[in-house]
Amino acid sequence: MMGLRDIVDRGRQAIAESSLIDRGRQLVPPSVLRLTTDDRVMRLAEGVLDAPARVRAAWAVLVNGHALPNIDPALDAQPGDARSRRPSAAPRSADGAARDDVSGEVDDFERDRNTLASLGGKDVLEKCYKFTTADNARKMGVYPYFRPLDYNDGPEAMIQGKRVVMFGSNNYLGLTTHPRVRDAAKAAIDRFGTSMTGSRLVNGSMKLHEEFEQKLAAYFGKEAALVFTTGYQVNIATLSALLSNKQSVAVIDRNVHASLYDGVRLGQAAGARMVRYRHADPESLDKALEKLDAGEGALVVTDGVFSAEGEIAKLDEIVPIVKKHSARLFVDDAHALGVIGPGGKGSAAHFGLVDQVDLIGGTFSKSMASIGGWLVGDRKVLDYIRHFAPSYLFAASAAPPSVAAAMEAFAVMQEEPWRIDKLRENFTYMRDELRRLGFELGKTETAVIPIYIRQDLRTLRVWRELLEDYGIYTNPFISPGVPPKNAMLRTSYMATHERTHLDRGLEAFEKVGKKYGVIS
Repeated sequence: MMGLRDIVDRGRQAIAESSLIDRGRQLVPPSVLRLTTDDRVMRLAEGVLDAPARVRAAWAVLVNGHALPNIDPALDAQPGDARSRRPSAAPRSADGAARDDVSGEVDDFERDRNTLASLGGKDVLEKCYKFTTADNARKMGVYPYFRPLDYNDGPEAMIQGKRVVMFGSNNYLGLTTHPRVRDAAKAAIDRFGTSMTGSRLVNGSMKLHEEFEQKLAAYFGKEAALVFTTGYQVNIATLSALLSNKQSVAVIDRNVHASLYDGVRLGQAAGARMVRYRHADPESLDKALEKLDAGEGALVVTDGVFSAEGEIAKLDEIVPIVKKHSARLFVDDAHALGVIGPGGKGSAAHFGLVDQVDLIGGTFSKSMASIGGWLVGDRKVLDYIRHFAPSYLFAASAAPPSVAAAMEAFAVMQEEPWRIDKLRENFTYMRDELRRLGFELGKTETAVIPIYIRQDLRTLRVWRELLEDYGIYTNPFISPGVPPKNAMLRTSYMATHERTHLDRGLEAFEKVGKKYGVIS
């Protein structure tokens, strides 16, 4: 019987001669071939394009029976990334002494999460009853999610009767409570009601939708715009419509938002392929595009601002590569509108490249103080999406008060540019001060500032102490939402934060960071 090493060696030779799938059928069983295209197997390999490693990983799964990692590919670790290899500092007690008492708990905590995906059999609900992570976290008092807010006025909120400083919102311009935005939503209810009770295709379109679409198109200097029910829907609709056949390839930054991955997967159901390039690495993108077959059409997909890391996509380097390979480019600017670029126009405008990006999309749920989504581009492209995206055709349209609120917030953003200036002043101050204290922040350049803790349970403990003892609200990001060892507190800032809010947060971050050994 042929051994694993022999198979891998022959597979590597075959790959040199042709594609893995074409030649691989002659060398390995179909079960292995299927696994080589599994996202989780790809993450066990050195890289998406490292086919021999994928074969090796697939065989290991089948032969050894170990669980595939259940990590969201949208925030997957990068091979060679120093962050993923950096050992976490040992937590420290109040007197500064290091302690090791959490290590076993963390192992169990992570193991419980990462093995569930492999459970199956006749009962599809089996994995649900064996899911214990949330219950364990609740018992330990560190469960951070689905906590209802009693009140939220932007920079501050009320939770369980306690007033806290809000460093966990995407309300970047502080417009959710703006009087004009509130009044616009109320007026829309009076005029149109609470819902259109149908899709845009039939009875769900209103003049308000079209008016906003015209304003968005003019603002970006594009031919047309579409308004969607959610920002998530923008991505799954656009990608599912455009990735419609076996000649279509989505070439995506590994760290794009989960909604973009879901859109690509819908395209894969129609035969399209997905190729991932290393995060924020234009050279990796160039190599990925070079490897495509001559008859394949590529849609390059990236966040404009990455929602966990706060990094700005290198569109000044990406655009020339896209043009070089005659590909197309779609940028998700959910966290860029109102934050970067002249007048808050976003990542493409930040580089002066709006006219060079084929499609730009985003959401109303950040700077636009509402819920819904938007897409701008060429009229013919958007008309095609309008008619061929099931999630647009058959979903209820954006509700009148949501559209009216977003349109008014859009107007306020342009009429009150001081908000963008104040936002940038605030997040620049926090970024500089947190780095001065010794926190690891990655490459953030925006209102999203990750504070890396590197260990799941320690992250939750830091989060809990900040909230309960100091009244500082942050968002803990732990695996599988982020790669193992990349656990972080995701903080974000608003134009309406006062310096007193920021300094109060810095004082708390310093005290808790030192207590748990995150900083010295």
